[in-house]
Amino acid sequence: MLIAGGADVDKRSGNPKIAPMMLERYMAWIQGLRDSGRYVGSYKLYDQTGRRLTIRGGEVIDGPFIESKDAVGGIFVIDAESLDAATEIARSCPNLDLQNGYMEVRVIEVAGEARPAAH
Repeated sequence: MLIAGGADVDKRSGNPKIAPMMLERYMAWIQGLRDSGRYVGSYKLYDQTGRRLTIRGGEVIDGPFIESKDAVGGIFVIDAESLDAATEIARSCPNLDLQNGYMEVRVIEVAGEARPAAH
């Protein structure tokens, strides 16, 4: 799973001057994943909509979101033969250069299945 985030994820996506170019680059990147057979799915998180629950002093506190520099804008589920291969795919995501963002690469463990070997 590729987790896309960063400080500029929300504010740059809403910028009318660069939004069309960003959409075009993301669609081309996703199409490349599809063409290579690596695309499984992707999900954009609604901006500023949701809740984060934490327990402080025995109370459940509703909100706030994490710091904007750590904000998650969406996820991409891909099929890659190794962590290194997934990292190379993540390097080409427009989030890095267009949104000053970060990409986190994680291995998905399906509940009840054996854990994959680390690569």
